[in-house]
Amino acid sequence: MAKTKPGRATAMLAGLFAAGFAATLFAYVDVEWTHWLLVKGKSANVDSQQMQKLRQSILNVRADCTGQPAHSGTAFVVKPGYAATAAHIFGEGQQPCSGPIRLVDYKGLEHPATLEGMSSDDDLALLKLDDATLPALRLANAANYESPDSIVRLVTIGYPLMQEGASTPDRASISGEGSLSRFMRDRNVFVTSGLNLNPGNSGGPIFIRDDWTVLGIVRGKLPNTVGDGIGFVASIRAFENFFREKTGQELR
Repeated sequence: MAKTKPGRATAMLAGLFAAGFAATLFAYVDVEWTHWLLVKGKSANVDSQQMQKLRQSILNVRADCTGQPAHSGTAFVVKPGYAATAAHIFGEGQQPCSGPIRLVDYKGLEHPATLEGMSSDDDLALLKLDDATLPALRLANAANYESPDSIVRLVTIGYPLMQEGASTPDRASISGEGSLSRFMRDRNVFVTSGLNLNPGNSGGPIFIRDDWTVLGIVRGKLPNTVGDGIGFVASIRAFENFFREKTGQELR
């Protein structure tokens, strides 16, 4: 048998070691990737189903105002036949737009609506729909979050910047995750940080990310020149009182 030179033997051993290491690494990556597909991928699929379910209750608001461009925003079903949104979508001051109001659902179908009541001071508006088949979102107990003792993660779903393509009439978009900063008790408003709020999000629901219940309604945000990502959210508890005042019914 021919003798192998020491240098050549060392190279062969190094090559075999490298090949073995690569095979082990490949097997490990393959196992981990399979685990991600089975576990993480399954969770992502559940989240996708959850988003689809939530979008059924979130509507694009279109208000025609005489002599003005149509106003647009977001609303959501709080009770069969009723939707919550922000008052400023319908114009500033005590005189709202007098034109027709249309709500567009996740299928692109339009639902005529009437303005049942609004509060400019609290920036709340209640819409009545003829169609009572759209499901209502689940509402949080907002009082539990007025003095939180842990981080509260928040998300909003709505119809921002449709002309720019951020959302479409039949597909609401989901924001990046933000968090609850504090509660302004004298104004019944939650202050948030990090939420990506844009024109068109007004009136939309702010969800508690852990259980997808609605904490409140998007009012607006500070200009970026003043503060980056600081938002203001009307408490859903304030809307419950507003709903009772306008309809004589309990919201839940």
